[in-house]
Amino acid sequence: MSYRTILVHLDDSPRCNVRVDLAAQVAAGQGGHLIGLAPTGWVEMPASVGQAVGGVSYIQLSFDHLMQRAQRISAAFSAHLSGRQGLSYESRVHEGDPTGAVIRMARCSDLAVIGQAEDDASSPAPSDLPQQVVLGAGVPVLVVPYAGHFDLIGRRVLVAWDGSRESTRALVSALPLFERGAKVQTIVFDGGSRAEGVQGWQLEQLRQWFARHGVDATVARETTEIGIGEALLSRAADLGSDLLVMGAYGHTRLAEFVLGGATRTLLAGMALPVLMAH
Repeated sequence: MSYRTILVHLDDSPRCNVRVDLAAQVAAGQGGHLIGLAPTGWVEMPASVGQAVGGVSYIQLSFDHLMQRAQRISAAFSAHLSGRQGLSYESRVHEGDPTGAVIRMARCSDLAVIGQAEDDASSPAPSDLPQQVVLGAGVPVLVVPYAGHFDLIGRRVLVAWDGSRESTRALVSALPLFERGAKVQTIVFDGGSRAEGVQGWQLEQLRQWFARHGVDATVARETTEIGIGEALLSRAADLGSDLLVMGAYGHTRLAEFVLGGATRTLLAGMALPVLMAH
């Protein structure tokens, strides 16, 4: 199993090259193809709205400005990666909004790489981009923090597992990221409704599954008196983890885009790359 097509979201934020570098490292390690996607952010408006804001000429000028910006971002991506040996890559400009563009392109990819939402009104990316992509793309999503540099991931991995479909899918999807000789710590935290249904024989089966994949992994069951998200962040810091793997889920089908508490906590407070799957 490997990632043959990796998608990375491009914008003009100062953090863009950090996630591009990480996505490029993953693509090179997998022998995969990297696609940099630069959405314009253009949103179609009804004719009546266009007239109210200045008519057809204003709309065209706005579209041209957004297109030119996306083209500059796309060109900067190619220039940044120019000369890297053994890396297959391309850049694309998409005329639509970032969220829809990333989700649609991710569905034709093996892995999507996006940035953590920033607490900054000037950030060019939608504040809910990570949540929407994680829940809507249908592929694993690697979320890169808005602070710090991450030259290599997959050597010291923390896995959150609760026996759910989402956590299992995240774990299986993360296997290509595990470096040779990686140390993997898998934790089942009691206190979460899903984890409480995990049986002892399942933990033993999980250990055997890791062993068959040649992964040096420990599987532990622990009790926490704080929230699962906070406990995971604390444990990742204690272990010096360079990657956290976890499932993401909504509370109910009717509230599909309402993330679970641990997922929200991780997306808000992450200090290391997090691979999520839904």
